[in-house]
Amino acid sequence: MKIKNALKSISPKKTPSVFLLKGNDYFLQDFFIKKVSKIYFKKYSYTITLMLPDDMGGKEIIEKLTSTDLFEKHKLFVIRDPQKILGRSSSDLLEICKNPNPGHLIFLISDDWITKSSFLKKIESFIEPIETQSPYEKDMIKWAKYLIKEKNKTADSRVLSNLVDIAGQSIVHLNNEINKLCLYIEPRTQIEIEDLNHFSGWNRERKLWEFLLVYSNKNYEKSAVIGKSLIHSGNQIASIIISITSLFQEMLFEKMKKNGTFRPNTGYIPLPSSIKKRISYFAKNFTYQEITHALFLLHEIDKRKKTQITDDEIELISFIGQTIGS
Repeated sequence: MKIKNALKSISPKKTPSVFLLKGNDYFLQDFFIKKVSKIYFKKYSYTITLMLPDDMGGKEIIEKLTSTDLFEKHKLFVIRDPQKILGRSSSDLLEICKNPNPGHLIFLISDDWITKSSFLKKIESFIEPIETQSPYEKDMIKWAKYLIKEKNKTADSRVLSNLVDIAGQSIVHLNNEINKLCLYIEPRTQIEIEDLNHFSGWNRERKLWEFLLVYSNKNYEKSAVIGKSLIHSGNQIASIIISITSLFQEMLFEKMKKNGTFRPNTGYIPLPSSIKKRISYFAKNFTYQEITHALFLLHEIDKRKKTQITDDEIELISFIGQTIGS
């Protein structure tokens, strides 16, 4: 269930006070928890308890969930990876979720949307999971519009599209950049396209996006020019390698997926959304052998950077030539 639909359907008197969040976008997780807590607790004070099965025993978690306190009636519990709670405690947790203590609000969080453990299958039989994975571009633009409106600012469709292209890797990143942008334009209320060029960090990300775009299309000349510009403007090859490696990994996954040997990746991908949405197209430009060879070369560059003093520009241009140079 989408967050928007889930929030609309909540009624404290009718909706059970237990929620299952699936997906690894921490902004969405935090956003949903804060919104729901306001609905349930209103102006009452409440305590927040985070519980991690890796750090706490199942018995201790159950004891905290079942304890009552005359002075702390309202309690909010967040349990990450509840599927890791085993044995009797797992069964006890299921029963608690079916009939939670009055005044208790429980959030079960699994970062992996695909995971289907025995516990999650049982809990999903009576609790519909809430999607908290990073949205696709169309929904990301809606989030950009919403976040800007929350700060009493406005932006046209061109600005929103550019914002998502530049900073839409995740909603956490998008929200951080919108916060900086809104502070920059004070006291104006309208964000203009020219405002996006103010931050040097955004310019670097725009150049990286342009580099990945021309490189994925095997344009050697433009890749070399933009690659040099990236290095000269302060980017270290270590950070560029991360993005190129992610690009080739996603192209490799795309080919494996078509062969039926790989399940889709729903986790965080450190690539601009404008690149992510074109992965299937880019994958057609490279053979399986070219992709694996590129990943080998990237690994070798990474090893050299950790053990030798090397020139970033030479390393990058050499890599471009070995992978897409004719």
